Amino acid sequence: MTKKINVLTTTDIHGFIANNAQAPALALQGLKQKYPNSLLMDSGDFFVGNPLTTFFCDELPISPLVEYANKVGFDVMVPGNHDFDHGVRYLKEQVKHLTADYVCCNAFSDNDELLFPPFSIKEVAGIKVGVIGLLTSRMSMISDYDVTSGLIVKEALPELQKQVAILRDQVDLVLVGYHGGIERDLTTHNEINYATGEDETFKLVTNTPGIDGFSCGHQHRVNHGQLGQTLVVQGGYRGNYFGHMAFEFNEQKEISTRQEEVIATDTLPMQSGKFYSEEVYQSWLQTPLNLDYLIKFLQEKFARNEMGVFIKLEGKTRKQVIDSFTIPYGVRIYHLNQQEYKKFTKQNWTLKQENYKLGANDFVILTNTYDVPEYRLTDQFVDNIVDEYSHYLKQHN
Repeated sequence: MTKKINVLTTTDIHGFIANNAQAPALALQGLKQKYPNSLLMDSGDFFVGNPLTTFFCDELPISPLVEYANKVGFDVMVPGNHDFDHGVRYLKEQVKHLTADYVCCNAFSDNDELLFPPFSIKEVAGIKVGVIGLLTSRMSMISDYDVTSGLIVKEALPELQKQVAILRDQVDLVLVGYHGGIERDLTTHNEINYATGEDETFKLVTNTPGIDGFSCGHQHRVNHGQLGQTLVVQGGYRGNYFGHMAFEFNEQKEISTRQEEVIATDTLPMQSGKFYSEEVYQSWLQTPLNLDYLIKFLQEKFARNEMGVFIKLEGKTRKQVIDSFTIPYGVRIYHLNQQEYKKFTKQNWTLKQENYKLGANDFVILTNTYDVPEYRLTDQFVDNIVDEYSHYLKQHN
């Protein structure tokens, strides 16, 4: 008699659980009821990523996302890079209240101790399932130093290989939850990303025999396919998709069939949920934000002393400041000649720090506007500036 196991995956929810039925992640509350004999896992960037999560961190000791995760019924969860944005201590405090197991095999403390267990073993319909957690190797490239100074993230591949070797003979099914993306096309195997080490799904899977299912994320993309005998799913952003890997086992508990897909969450019945006080949140959004240190924060964050900073804000409340930083590129850096610089500085700025230059006729500026010639753009950033600045204020006051 065969047994079918459903592995359901999410990633990059980023805390989008607004108190209405418009948030796609709310529909995930009915996911496990739709799929019997299932294991539900999340591949990171769950606790941080929008103004609501900043409110949770600033005002509440335990994030309402914990209640949401428990209600959805996650079995295993993995940290993403942004889950560390408010510090290791904050993340660990949230994890203590989860019913899910929280795992990661390559995140260590300064004392070289694992921050979380490397894997979890669950039993689903008599099938033993092992889930290994894994974080992108390049935390130091994509997170500020004050976040990573107490955190050591080791190279993903050797740590993964070590844990697969330990786990393989203990379970019938080996899964990996990886907070990182896909660097090659799953069908042609052609490169689709620069080899920065930030996204390594193809490398990890093809160099690690014994993995049955691999859930990744980080890039906010939707993808699925098969590499050898390993199923791969990547479930989008904000809960708009979920991954589904189906495994059938024969009487000897060997996999007889395997299949993967990624499904739009709007195919599930929409659900609501009241996980926080909307009135208190709206009041928090309308409070003024201390802007005294914003320029200093931006110069420290981007480690550029010889850089002018020019910021336009719609107002001083949290909401107005949040709305002033365009998503996804909240700030951009340009290199201007003297004529362009003079024209640029004549605009009306809420905050500015000028007279920084590299030479007699060239200037580097950071701004949140797009009123600059695109051919002068040298860098742009997807960082959640207001969220990080709020955390900065808490540390420096």
